[in-house]
Amino acid sequence: MGERFWDNLTLILIEKEMTLVALCRRLFQGQYVYPSEFKRLYQTVRHYKSEKRIPQSQWVEQIVCILDLDYEDLFRRL
Repeated sequence: MGERFWDNLTLILIEKEMTLVALCRRLFQGQYVYPSEFKRLYQTVRHYKSEKRIPQSQWVEQIVCILDLDYEDLFRRL
């Protein structure tokens, strides 16, 4: 399930001409002040991606809002 999530998210980001870094900046907007804090948050997301794990549900909900998607698109598309 996690592998499908990350594959679909990658395709969606390509379609929207957005990078994972840009998505993370919008996802964590207001939660960091210093670049090192953002780097820590971004590395957490990259770890989830490399391990093919689904991120925290609140992050998934925010990703859906940021990308203006249906929740099912992250798991159904291929």
